Amino acid sequence: MDIDLHLDDPTHRMIAAPTRAGKSYFVGACVEQMYEQEHPFIVMDAKHENHIGLQELPKVKKVQIKAGLNYDWDKLLEYPYVLCVPTLRTKTSEFVEVYRELADAVFMSQGERHLVIEEAHNWNKNSSVPDPLLELIAREGAGRRKYLWFITQRLQDFPKLLWGQCGYTYVFRHNTPPDIRYVENFIPNFTEINRKLNKHEVLEWDHGSITDDIHIIKAEEVTRRTHHRG
Repeated sequence: MDIDLHLDDPTHRMIAAPTRAGKSYFVGACVEQMYEQEHPFIVMDAKHENHIGLQELPKVKKVQIKAGLNYDWDKLLEYPYVLCVPTLRTKTSEFVEVYRELADAVFMSQGERHLVIEEAHNWNKNSSVPDPLLELIAREGAGRRKYLWFITQRLQDFPKLLWGQCGYTYVFRHNTPPDIRYVENFIPNFTEINRKLNKHEVLEWDHGSITDDIHIIKAEEVTRRTHHRG
């Protein structure tokens, strides 16, 4: 990956894109950059093969997630790079509950860890009521060197309180007017920028910039070393 994700900037992040926009490929590239820069991570996948290619990286520990099993989270956290993959028949509500247990263990653990949460909108009761654990980590996690990466295709359904805790947002081209108008409430001139975005290009928004610093990541800048199957 040839872009700079500012991984030494201690903050949470949002990645938002409609279905089939290239989101999972980009997320995988982000995870690969964490790996290359030795930033420990846990990928909480929502599909059984979305990010399975990441297991090609040496030292990545793959964990099958299934409801009703007891997991030794302390033992798992001894691994710096973890890929969690639900079984094909594990329901969304079931793997979210398992991931919630894992996220709690991560929050209480020592050291740096990036939590990459696919379909993060499924954790929350609704767009106005954030998951209490995610809210806790969003507010207090950076001080404990725990960083959330929210991945969603339904930005309007995601709590603004959690999004507001992020330092960077990565947005792909949106196609429906309601979605575009919603994003423009937060990112200045998004309607015009979105119109110019090409397929697989990503808008990078630095929340902390007083000049509304917006950068367009070109599709050819994003490369993968592992096989993408999403």
